[in-house]
Amino acid sequence: MTKKLKVFHGLVNYGTQAGLFAKALRGQGIEALSVSYPDRFKRLIDVELLHGGSIVQKVFKHSWNRLRFIYWFFKYNTFHFYYGTTLFPHQRDLPFYRLFGKKVIMHYLGKDVKTYKETIERYSINNMIYSSGSEQEAILNDINKKARLAYESKFTSLQFVCSPIYSEFVEKSIFLPLAIDLNDYKFSPKKGHNEVLKIMHAPTSRANKGTEFINQAIVRLKEEGYKIEYMLCENISHKELKLKYEECDIFIDQVLGGYGTAAIEAMAIGRPTISYLRDIHFNDLTYPEGIPIIVGHKDNIYEVIKDLIEKKETLFEIGIESRKFVERNHDVNLLTHKLIAYYNKIHNK
Repeated sequence: MTKKLKVFHGLVNYGTQAGLFAKALRGQGIEALSVSYPDRFKRLIDVELLHGGSIVQKVFKHSWNRLRFIYWFFKYNTFHFYYGTTLFPHQRDLPFYRLFGKKVIMHYLGKDVKTYKETIERYSINNMIYSSGSEQEAILNDINKKARLAYESKFTSLQFVCSPIYSEFVEKSIFLPLAIDLNDYKFSPKKGHNEVLKIMHAPTSRANKGTEFINQAIVRLKEEGYKIEYMLCENISHKELKLKYEECDIFIDQVLGGYGTAAIEAMAIGRPTISYLRDIHFNDLTYPEGIPIIVGHKDNIYEVIKDLIEKKETLFEIGIESRKFVERNHDVNLLTHKLIAYYNKIHNK
């Protein structure tokens, strides 16, 4: 007999993954809740933990959060955690889930598992060089990450990674693509383009995304007379960001490795998208039908943008293929069916 699932998602909501999956699970008749730490981008979530205020208010809010953690621990039987977080600090609660017959899933989203030393040794183009502080700090973080992963592996039933580029850092991990709700993104590819092309970039972290290289390429192209309007979108809500996608002709996600939910969202609307992909993205086990993302990295982003400007008649078809790709690989409803199968499997072992 299949156990009735009661699923908790949290406590990080990068890419809106916790919020989207919990909502989709409820759509399938499964009791689910998403909880996150405070989020300045105001992404979809069921419960945002209390924070801020005076010292007295902070004590009250912190205590109330802890009481709710205890309640949620006993209410739910499946805990889907993101970014190495659990309900209590330093993962002190991990041994207790198994003791009470509960299942734990860890879902990794990038720098929570990616290590500095291995990355810079294996890949000449990467974001760890630009976003890891001093080398000494980065090496210490590597040690802490490996220790945390080893500890987590003792208590988890499943470990997901959101991109194939992170699989090498988590032994026996399962690749589960990032999800979006396609109902939130109206497909509207641009058939004709104005003389001035609008190029959009929306970094949550400039160092992670390689923004300085994109900015340099845009400045150079403008100086050479190419007609470009550059939309650098930062520190805006997720709701505002979705409206901005519709304005642009080309979206640039990042130029240092992989692609994230911003790229997927832009592609869902039908916008040709530039990002840096590695060979593993084209593996038969990841996306055998191909990826319509325009590959660009920090060393060639100028040439890639220039080529698109000069061949803007190709943008419409790229936009169409981009939407099809998202429908095949990143639809939250399709991925939720996979999640449910994984949940049932670990409970029926």
